[in-house]
Amino acid sequence: MDDDLPELRHGIPVFPLPGVTLFPHTLLPLHIFEDRYRALMEDTLHKPESEHCFAMGTLMEAASGETLGDPPVYRFAGVGRISEYSRMPDGRFALVLRGIGRVRLSHEHSLIRGYRVFGAEWLPDIRPQPGGSWERNLGVELKALALALLREQAEKFRGMLAEHVELGPLTDMICGYLPFEPEFKLQQIQTRNVIERAARTISQLERMGGFAPEKPLKLDDAPPAN
Repeated sequence: MDDDLPELRHGIPVFPLPGVTLFPHTLLPLHIFEDRYRALMEDTLHKPESEHCFAMGTLMEAASGETLGDPPVYRFAGVGRISEYSRMPDGRFALVLRGIGRVRLSHEHSLIRGYRVFGAEWLPDIRPQPGGSWERNLGVELKALALALLREQAEKFRGMLAEHVELGPLTDMICGYLPFEPEFKLQQIQTRNVIERAARTISQLERMGGFAPEKPLKLDDAPPAN
């Protein structure tokens, strides 16, 4: 998780979209055109640069014990910092969010200029001391399984993963960039334990590989639009 995290005592803006989960250490391109989310961008950009952040909430079809508000938003979310953006002449924004951490949403505040704001707390990783051979082995297995499934796009994906990437960030990048089912991604975004997250990802990749798909998996580069 990023060392320079914004304070959450006043809550955090949430941009809810169906089927979208932002993981730490990943990049998410977005296209914003609704007035309320233009307002979110304008308000965010008026803050100090270190606070150019908002959460990507996963919009759910139905309320449950794991959602908040109406329309229901999943209680666990990823927070991103705006790494680049452009404002178009008609007021729309194209931007890229860089995931910096996980949060648990606790309650919803009143709307601000039409967009939603939630109380939240950071969820730092729970991880063992680095350097163990078993941790390195988990990382090697994760990379190998992911690259095998991506096949002709393996070089593109390999370029995202430097040799020094630790197990937590590595797992988050694989969960964020590979086209797992939304339910699996929601399970992973709320899991703080690095070993549990990595082991579950390995099991999921092994199941996916066992089906021997005729077509390789694709990385989704298309930016979500509100």
